[in-house]
Amino acid sequence: MRIANFAETLGYDTRIRNLGYTLEEVQNRLREDGPSAFLRLTRLQEDVSPKAPARHAIQYVAERLERLAPRNELLITDPYLFSRSARKDIEAYSQSVADLIAPLLADGAKLIAIVDKEASHHEVRDSVLAQLAAARDDTDFRVVESKDFHDRFWIADRCRGVIMGTSLYKIGRKIFFIDSLSDGDVAAVLEEADATMGALDS
Repeated sequence: MRIANFAETLGYDTRIRNLGYTLEEVQNRLREDGPSAFLRLTRLQEDVSPKAPARHAIQYVAERLERLAPRNELLITDPYLFSRSARKDIEAYSQSVADLIAPLLADGAKLIAIVDKEASHHEVRDSVLAQLAAARDDTDFRVVESKDFHDRFWIADRCRGVIMGTSLYKIGRKIFFIDSLSDGDVAAVLEEADATMGALDS
């Protein structure tokens, strides 16, 4: 309690909710790692989207992705970026993708998308790329087809990344998360992405 009270005076929130720690486990962690083990905890709610109308959820995602601030390159792995399901509202979907991605890119930045061919539809792909080109005519777009990726990774400049728990077509329909990737995770994703692209180039 004294630790919690002291931490609160420093501006830390040490309340532990839904972490599954028993009192004994808390005591063991305090003995082994000290109070910093709990002072470093952050609230996951900051990275969990609200279930909201699509325009509100997209705004949330846009604000979160702005932190990536890609200057030279943005890599997106999303099997369903050109989802067949988007055919029924293809124009609205294509515009929403362009509205989300184009403002993130600096002038001349490259965009690489790794998608699943079987989950994609050529009309959706063509429409999305056309909208992106209209919004960013100075951007080099590259689409790579691979079944190796399931999760949605967004990596800027090969050094900053997030993982997103939904494809863009599903934004606003269900609750999902966006979380930052560690440096090690970024490196691991890039290693696989580079191997995929290298295999296709050779």
